[in-house]
Amino acid sequence: MDSVRTNRLARISARLRDFDKENLEDILHLVLDATTLITRQSRVRIYLEDLTAGRLTCAAATGPHIESLRQRSFPLNSGDFLVSQVYLNQEPVQVLEPDRFPSRTARSLAGEFGIQATCQLPIVHQGRAVGVLCLDSSRRRQLPGDEEIETLRQFLDDAAGVIDQARKYHQQILLAREIDAAKSQQAAFFMVRSAVRLIDKLTLASVLVPRPANPEGSYLEILASYSPDKEIKRRYEAERQIELGAGHSLLSRYISRDGTISDDRLLHPIYIEDLPRQELQKRYLTEQMGLQSLYVVPRYDPRTRRVRCLVNYYTSEAYRFSPFEQGLLEAHAEMAERVIQEIGGEHMEIQVLAEINTLLQESFSGLQPFLARVLSKAAELIGADTGSIALVREQEGERWLVVEEKDGSLTGAKIKEWLKRDIPPIRVGAEDLPPEERSLTGLAAATGQAQLIGDTTEEKGSRGFYRMITPDIRSELAVPVLYEDRVLAVICLDSLRPHYFTDEHQRILQIIQRMISRHIFDLLRIEQLTTEVEQLRSDVGYRDPSVSSYRLGNIIGNAPRAREIVHFIQQVTPPIFNRMALWHQRNLEEATLGLPSILITGETGSGKEFIFNNIFSRLNEMYQARFGPRKELPVKKTNIAAYSGELTYSELFGHKRGAFTGAHTDRQGILEEAHGGVVFLDEIGDADPKTQVQLLRFLDNGGFVRLGENRTRYARVLLVAATNKDLGRLIREGRFREDLYHRLSELTIEVPSLNQRREDIPDLAVHFLGRLYRIYRRPGEPEHPPQLTAAAKDLLAAHHYSGNIRELRSILVRALFFRRAHTIDEETIRTAIGPAGATSGSAADTGSAEELTRRLAGEILQRIRQGEETFWSGVYRPYSENRISRDVVRSLIAQAKSQGATSMPRLAVLLRACDPKNGDAEEKKVFYRFKNFLYKTIRLT
Repeated sequence: MDSVRTNRLARISARLRDFDKENLEDILHLVLDATTLITRQSRVRIYLEDLTAGRLTCAAATGPHIESLRQRSFPLNSGDFLVSQVYLNQEPVQVLEPDRFPSRTARSLAGEFGIQATCQLPIVHQGRAVGVLCLDSSRRRQLPGDEEIETLRQFLDDAAGVIDQARKYHQQILLAREIDAAKSQQAAFFMVRSAVRLIDKLTLASVLVPRPANPEGSYLEILASYSPDKEIKRRYEAERQIELGAGHSLLSRYISRDGTISDDRLLHPIYIEDLPRQELQKRYLTEQMGLQSLYVVPRYDPRTRRVRCLVNYYTSEAYRFSPFEQGLLEAHAEMAERVIQEIGGEHMEIQVLAEINTLLQESFSGLQPFLARVLSKAAELIGADTGSIALVREQEGERWLVVEEKDGSLTGAKIKEWLKRDIPPIRVGAEDLPPEERSLTGLAAATGQAQLIGDTTEEKGSRGFYRMITPDIRSELAVPVLYEDRVLAVICLDSLRPHYFTDEHQRILQIIQRMISRHIFDLLRIEQLTTEVEQLRSDVGYRDPSVSSYRLGNIIGNAPRAREIVHFIQQVTPPIFNRMALWHQRNLEEATLGLPSILITGETGSGKEFIFNNIFSRLNEMYQARFGPRKELPVKKTNIAAYSGELTYSELFGHKRGAFTGAHTDRQGILEEAHGGVVFLDEIGDADPKTQVQLLRFLDNGGFVRLGENRTRYARVLLVAATNKDLGRLIREGRFREDLYHRLSELTIEVPSLNQRREDIPDLAVHFLGRLYRIYRRPGEPEHPPQLTAAAKDLLAAHHYSGNIRELRSILVRALFFRRAHTIDEETIRTAIGPAGATSGSAADTGSAEELTRRLAGEILQRIRQGEETFWSGVYRPYSENRISRDVVRSLIAQAKSQGATSMPRLAVLLRACDPKNGDAEEKKVFYRFKNFLYKTIRLT
């Protein structure tokens, strides 16, 4: 094979090793892909040993006649069939012409399916054949060469263990379902027998249950019947299916082909006095068995009117039951329904409990592998054709269900990807959403309740809560994963058959979600914590090799004031950590003390959050040294100024569902989420009075109350607050509580302005330039950052900074964009700063800043128009990461409008954000997100 095919085969083999026993169909799908890749044959069959049936059954196939081939099986020990021979002898066989098949039966079968030549290989695991792979050709002598066959044999040898493990598990589940069906049948038999013994006039009693026959409709099947006359029972059960097509049977008058009650009369028990005069599918009921009347008691789902079972009570004479007897039979039918459902599903429920409990004991490398295993088990246990698990994500104040990212990487999980290829983010909501954005999973997440669609084609014309991913799906079941009333995710299972899912399936899925919800919550928290810690590490971890003045983490400390900060961190972190460590020991004495806090003050842009990052990094190092290198100290950050009123309170302390408009679910606040760790509150001076009161109470004893709740909860955190405001003045003005200030300022650190530490500016410039270059480096440029000349450093050190480190960083960004070579000289810095001699805050300085903003925006716009960037990579992401300002974005939009983008749709196209004219629902969502960002975040007017 060529290198491309060899690499693809290696990827398929690697994916096979990732699958577990629950993924039989996915495994076989990959084996089919690999076989086609190796041999270039499009007609492939895979037969697997089924010891419960004593046959070789077709588990997968490609090419023509797939459905017919899947229905054909072969005996395990017959010489009449080639597949059986290959299985028995464990040797490959090739037949190049149809008249060479070993028997008349085999030749007939080959003729029926147009097979002119075949190559059949045994699938052998641990010395036993467990199946057979067949390569078929519609032309004589047209089979793969020896080299291709040998490659395929080696692949099958490697895959046989995975196939066999999945085969055994799949057959175990099928057997469990058979056991449950047998129990249901036995339970139903006991009930109908008791009915006949209960009322003397009864000649025959039976229980009918709906069964899906094909995509077009259902039929009723006799689950059990009883009559004292064995001949009546035998004749009644001779034809076990009752057709529901119009005119086929008496019951078809009342029940439609999809198994739902179509005539309101059957919503209550019906008495039919004259059976011989009725249109019956089983005419012999009256002619040969002499049955005269029938009392039908329906049991159905009140919401969907779908029949769960019908209990029929026959008499040999026209007998009308008394009110007492009717009540007795109706109670009897209700009990029959319950025992069928509960006793019948008992074995499968035990299987579910055992399987999920085993899964929870296993070790996983992250959330996604765990979700994949859960989904595979759920689909296999229930018998779903495909499915997915979507995680609830909040973006710009709205909740979305996310299965996979735009690049195809999985966030949640999905199985049988050929049936569910591209799953877009789905909005959480119910009737409040426009019809084109509604979905069953979104409804389940919005309501916190399981949702079921019996027939997707009917749903499209009614409530519209089916979001079509593939037209093949005919029924869908969605169950939310809840932890403390919070929806974490939604499990969605799909079937290619209408009305496949039952109440029993829903109950099984709810058992699964209850068992896994806490584990998913913990994994989500770990994943979120790991992401936040990694972001902090990226800030603290970068060091430029040419800078020698790093003192702690990556704090640059030549200036005395900078060294004071380093000394402060080194002095306070050990005792604070020792106290935090007591929280993990449930120390009762410690729990009575107030919580520790640190207050960081300093001018805007002086680096207060950067100092916090270094404090946290130091504490996290101690935490890992004490509790293990894989542990991470919980951390949460928020900016008080970004919220107002109830939202501030909710962000910190959480809220109860319905506490305010938009509070769709219960939510933990960041103080509760970071229990045992550290919380950073920026702009603490902007906290509203209610939040200040609750913060003071929290710092006193760790207690707090969620918004809309009256229950006191507790958490232990180190609270680090920061402000650029004069809290003393705010106290005098009555806008900040003095008692809260004293609690926050037990340990206070003031971050000096950049003008107070000028000796650090050259090294700071080199440090930030290196970090910025990693972000803005253009294709083809060297990996090492540009060098600042000595004169450029001197100019930066002499400049007066009103915006502190943030201003220095902005100057360096502009210098990176406008440099002429890989060296940044004095002239480039002078251009980035503005006209020589301009003082900060003057009209000249303001004008130069506006000009530089305009030039930077123009450079970004040019790169977008040239196709080097998109709106999302060149504007949205840099702004979200604080690499460009709001003014730069506004300037860019203004320049785009001057170039003809006079409306939002034109702006979206010019900036390569999306195509608003595209009718695709996903493109509509992207356009909505684009507008939301510009209007709500950038605040365009």
